[in-house]
Amino acid sequence: MDWGKALRAFRARTGINQQSLAEQLGISQPQVSRFEAGTATPREAVISAIRALIERPDNRSLIDGLMTAIQFSPHVVCLVQPAGDNVRYVALSRGFREHPQFRKIEVGQTVRKEASQDGETLLLRAIGSGVFDGEITAIDAVWTAEVDHQTNHWQGIMTPIRSSDGGWYLHCAMKQLGPDTYSATLARRDGPMVLHTLT
Repeated sequence: MDWGKALRAFRARTGINQQSLAEQLGISQPQVSRFEAGTATPREAVISAIRALIERPDNRSLIDGLMTAIQFSPHVVCLVQPAGDNVRYVALSRGFREHPQFRKIEVGQTVRKEASQDGETLLLRAIGSGVFDGEITAIDAVWTAEVDHQTNHWQGIMTPIRSSDGGWYLHCAMKQLGPDTYSATLARRDGPMVLHTLT
């Protein structure tokens, strides 16, 4: 972990100065300054104190809290982040990890055709739609995926989220549809992806 970045983000989020942070960690203000500048690395005991402080629920950022909520969710949910012209997974729910279609996916991987060619195409179209420019509030998409000769139909709501440090994420909540529901849903729209905008 980049401890300097973590400490700077924590201070920005909580509005405390280096002296207050140093007091909470039981170290000196110059030590905090060196950690934040990257000129010193905290000892193991200080790392434990930093983790305990920044991981307390009342000290977590919105993104950290969201990632924790996703990890324990029984529903099929993931959080992705832009990675060049693709996106990478940063959080996977229990329901996502346990679904046969997604079992091979791990945090850190980029979206691949093997998971779902239609899903990948839609996600890349979503990125191209400007989902990370602040104008799109949500994307409602339907797609199919074939895994082990079995076709799965999905509907997903993708919601862009901007972190306090300016980074973009996409929260993807998905539900599996029966063939008739999928066909009916697709028939009610102009295409597989509906963009919801501010205007």
